[in-house]
Order: sequence, then structure tokens, then C-alpha cells
Amino acid sequence: MKRLLSAALAFALISAAQAQVIGISPAQKPTVVQTFTTPGATTYTPTPGMKLVCFMLFGGGGGGGSGARQAALNIASGGGGGGGGGRSYGCFTAAQIGASKALTIGAGGTGGVAQSVDSTAGNNGVAGGNTTLDAILFAGGGGFGSGGGLAAGSGGGGGGSPALVGGNASGATGGASSGAGSGGSAAAAGAVLYGGYGSGGGGGPAAGTAGTGGGGSFAGSPSGAASGGGITAANAMSSGWVGGAVYINGAAVQAAGGATGVGGSNGSTYATSTGPINQGGGGAGGGGSHATAPGAGGIGGLCGGGGGGGGAVQNGAASGAGGLGGDGCASAAEYF
Repeated sequence: MKRLLSAALAFALISAAQAQVIGISPAQKPTVVQTFTTPGATTYTPTPGMKLVCFMLFGGGGGGGSGARQAALNIASGGGGGGGGGRSYGCFTAAQIGASKALTIGAGGTGGVAQSVDSTAGNNGVAGGNTTLDAILFAGGGGFGSGGGLAAGSGGGGGGSPALVGGNASGATGGASSGAGSGGSAAAAGAVLYGGYGSGGGGGPAAGTAGTGGGGSFAGSPSGAASGGGITAANAMSSGWVGGAVYINGAAVQAAGGATGVGGSNGSTYATSTGPINQGGGGAGGGGSHATAPGAGGIGGLCGGGGGGGGAVQNGAASGAGGLGGDGCASAAEYF
């Protein structure tokens, strides 16, 4: 999908050096902004007369893990949250772009399917896809959250970056960092990251207690998702936690976690909020556990939000499925 938007949704002003190279005013705003939100291969074709184009890329968010399925009076944890995709920014002259450039939008990773086998750990999610502009700009996808464990925690996916993909969770171990700062977490809240790094997803505690939150983002990058709720050895059911915050017009926006038996809320996106086009998607909330009808993880917000972890369940019923990571996206701000 491609849309043309007004300059009101533009990025920050270009630098004086960039303006001098192409012969325009440093205070000039882009005339046209093209956006791309459909996963898969497409082509960026400049509008005739374009002198400079500034791209913002977001990798796809990682999918959340599903909750564990376990016998009564035994511990089961919720699935881990997916990591947010990376964000990358770059400006190019008309000569550098040429007639067109190949563009690939990374898909959000699918969530782990609900566990339907008694006394079995949950299923892992799938990592988010990378978003690329030919070979000149890259935004890595977020790592997946692991399935809920049996008397063991689940790990959250690591956030993507402008250079690398986010690490995938493995059991109770969170996904590795994709660069500076922490990646996903294991049975702890996801790490808050800055700049072009997506935030990590939260992990499910080994004690089967409430899930933990995804890491927030203060600089426009996608945030990580929360883990699902678990079940303790005393058969206490737990809620999922809130997704990582994104800051829109100075206010934190977070997806709610699901109460016992309730699914996590979906992450925010610029299309349904007051945020600008260059704002990454919010991480989803985790689903709450339940003896027979647990909640699924929420869906990550468009432009790379992580998918939430699903809630745990007792034997005889399906666990909460992991949530889908938000699709990546791209924006091209053109100057004339």
C-alpha cells in the first residue's frame, strides 16, 4: 500500500549541508511523503522533479510466544513478548536513487500457536522481517518471544536495529541485543532503548505469576511487547502485563495487559493515534491465564511493534496464542 501525504506529516528539517548540495533552503519542508505499509517487495519511484528524498524504515515486530499447558497444582508460565523492529533513517539525492529503488517491507512475525498438548511448554513466535531500501538502508526485524515454560520462565525477543536483527528468545533466556543496549529479557521487563533500536519484549516469570512489560521507546522506535500471565503451583491465575510505551506528542501510550482469561490489547499505531508518520508501533499487551479459557497476546502496532505473549492454561484446554508482530513500514519524504 502506498499513500501520498501532506508535508504536515514530514520528518525533521534537513541539514544545512544537505540543502546546500541540492540547492534548496534548509527550512524547506518536503512537498510529498510516500508511505509503504504492505509487507513484501515493492518499488520506490521518485516523483518527477525530486531533488532529495529522506527515508524512514521500520523492521517488522517479533511475534509473541504462546502460553504453556500444564496439570493443576503445577507451575506454567505465559509466553514471552516479541521485540520491536529497528528504525533507520537516511537521505539520498536524485542521482543516488536513479529511476527507482527496490524496497522490501518486513512482515510482522506470527505468534506462537496455542498449545493443545497436555503438560507441554508453549510454542515460540516467529521473528519479524527486515525492511530494506535496495542495499543502501536497512532496519532489522524484532526477535520472537519464546513459549511459556513448565516450572520455567519464558524469554522476550530482542529489538532490531539499523544494522542487525533482534535476537530470538530461547526458553527462559531473552533474545540478545541487536547493538548498543539490552535486547529482550528473561522473566523481567523488556529493556528501554533509544535511537534506532527497537525495545525488547518482556519475559514470563518462572513462578507462574503475572507477566512483565515490554520495553518502551523514547525516540520514535518501536516498543516491545509484554508477556502473558502464568499459573502458580497454588493454581492462582495471573494477568498479562502492559506493552512497552511509545511517546506520542509527549504522552506515553501503552497497550493494556489482559486480566485473567482476557486477551492483551493491540499496540498503538500512527494510523489510530495522534502520532506522526515517523513514529514506530507500540508493543502489544500480554494475555491473561485461565484454567480453561486463557487470553491471547495482542497484535503489535503498525511499524514494528512487538506481539504479546499468550496466557497459560491447565490441561484439557488450549493455551493463549502469541500475538502477531506489527508489520514494518517505510516513508519517503521528497524535496523539490
